[in-house]
Amino acid sequence: MVDIKTTSSAVWWIKYPQQQQQQQQAEHTQSRAIRLCQDMTDLFSNISLHGYNKLFDSELLLYEKLIWLCLHITTFVVMIIILSFTWDYFVAQYFAINLHDPLYPVENIAFPAISICSNNRISYQAAENYAIELSQKDVFNNSKEYFMARITYFSSLYSKYGRVNNIEELSNFQMFLDNYGIWDNDTFYNVLRTMHLLTPKCDELLVKCWLDGNEIECFHKNHFQTGLTAYGPCCIFNTENVYRQRLHDQRFGRSDAGLTVIVNSSQVNDVVSLLNMDAYVVIIHKASNFPDIASGEAIEVFPIHNEETFVAIKARVMNTSEKLRIFSSVYRKCLFNDETPKKDLLLHHSYSFANCITKCRIQSIKALCNCVPFYTPLEYLGNKDGVVYCTLKHVACMDRYNFKWRNVLTQTVTNVPGLESEAEEALYCPQCMPSCNDIQYQVSMMSLPTDRFWLQENSQ
Repeated sequence: MVDIKTTSSAVWWIKYPQQQQQQQQAEHTQSRAIRLCQDMTDLFSNISLHGYNKLFDSELLLYEKLIWLCLHITTFVVMIIILSFTWDYFVAQYFAINLHDPLYPVENIAFPAISICSNNRISYQAAENYAIELSQKDVFNNSKEYFMARITYFSSLYSKYGRVNNIEELSNFQMFLDNYGIWDNDTFYNVLRTMHLLTPKCDELLVKCWLDGNEIECFHKNHFQTGLTAYGPCCIFNTENVYRQRLHDQRFGRSDAGLTVIVNSSQVNDVVSLLNMDAYVVIIHKASNFPDIASGEAIEVFPIHNEETFVAIKARVMNTSEKLRIFSSVYRKCLFNDETPKKDLLLHHSYSFANCITKCRIQSIKALCNCVPFYTPLEYLGNKDGVVYCTLKHVACMDRYNFKWRNVLTQTVTNVPGLESEAEEALYCPQCMPSCNDIQYQVSMMSLPTDRFWLQENSQ
């Protein structure tokens, strides 16, 4: 026989056992919810914080309880906002700049690019040949001297601080060039080709070169190449950044182990000078940046003719920890090389502050004058369709906005007495932020007079 007392509680003996278990669980959950509500009611009714007992006061009407509820919700939201601003302020003040390694190896510092430009921007021999060519094409048979005077107008295409007054003459000469100055296979007048033709050649400017105490071929692919700068075509050393990392015995850390160049100081071939001095233009900049002083990261010096000039370069390396990538660029106030708010700001898949400023300026010139300067690298242009180089007919527009393009703001300037006009007229580039990993160069120059000597023609 089966003992009913011992089997009545067995699961297989209970009719619909799962239904009864679910019912018991529901009752248990309901009872817990009821107890929680009772506990919360008891808490808010006896809490010492002001106002919370009003939510469960039986003497208050419903609308009065709703008013107290809205007041508490508003207080809670305001408290969250204040805590959020407090946290943001803490994060902004959290970053610190420290001296990481006082013994940083100098061979790990990228050697800068050196741009050497002649103060004379138009070669007399090249200008004479071009004047003869234009004279032969002129239907009015104007003389060579007539066109020699007008070729000097091309100096107006460079950025100058002075005003340009002969705007009408520039426009008339450009109309002539648009009709008779076009080369074969060209649809429009090629001002870039003309400026390359008229600018003194690098092989005429540089006589001899030494690197690390050894004589080198000046115009090797790893040494000097003709490239574009804000001064037009110049001789640029280390354009490919081949000296970014060097061996220990190639540190270039001594005065006799750097770059030494003998420059031709003859002024026989000069036509137009940009500077009111007998000097060259030397620009020290990062190899990946466009050589433009107005972009903020290039430094220029002016060695005088017939002097031996020593230029000492000091580098300041700034490295940012990769752990700071978790913070927004708004708080760390810099951008890593592979990040940017806009993809078109990356040049060669890398971001730099100087290139961002240069690109912002070029876009402004394109928008205001419908052209870009002839020395503009094409990789700085996002959409090249319909873009033309600025010619002499655009000089009036470029002269009008010259002040704007020479003064750049990356953030809004307010409440600064005396800068109201500059803030209104300056170029505004809020998308450009400093680079998190960067090298800043500082230079000092010393010169000693030398005896003047003449190089014989065709001498090596």
